[in-house]
Amino acid sequence: MIKHTEKPSWFYKPIQVDNLEEIQKELISVLYNKLIPNFDTAIPMFKRIKREEIEPFAPLYVKFIESLGLLDKWVASPIITTNYNISFPIHVDNIDWVENSYGLNLPIINCENTYTVWYDAELQEFRDDLTDIDPNATADDPRHKARLVKPNTPVKEIARWHMKDPAWINVSIPHAPVSEHKKPRAVISARFEPELHDILYK
Repeated sequence: MIKHTEKPSWFYKPIQVDNLEEIQKELISVLYNKLIPNFDTAIPMFKRIKREEIEPFAPLYVKFIESLGLLDKWVASPIITTNYNISFPIHVDNIDWVENSYGLNLPIINCENTYTVWYDAELQEFRDDLTDIDPNATADDPRHKARLVKPNTPVKEIARWHMKDPAWINVSIPHAPVSEHKKPRAVISARFEPELHDILYK
């Protein structure tokens, strides 16, 4: 296995999903009926969804992951939402980029004019309270190693991806979802273990 000494520097890698509309219809149903029933009125969140919570209800989504040859490594698919023009904090998903650098992001609903935006920013040294955006986070969960940007420090936008289109997203660089409308918006972000450095690092 190749030893990587620096975190990946790319921001996004577009990916073609031929039956995206059908997958979206399936995921919208799962979103409202199983995952976030109050989605329309909920505040922005990063909701951790284990593979077993979605796999039985989303066969088209599962088949898509399988078509990439990644089904055996798929462990979770968090849902990232925005709503009400409430700002989402800039963050990295895991301070240990070797463990977690990539999300396979598919738009679910109301993703026109919403973006994943990356920043040049300084991170806090220690984990802050993220329960406002991650209702399933716990302070003693060793898998939860997100970090927010230090308060009152400068941030500069360095890249953005229009989330109406699917893409691999680099979550090891400070980033946040940004919406230019007030409607509830949701993206699903498949995660894999071990991390896919062998196919995505460069």
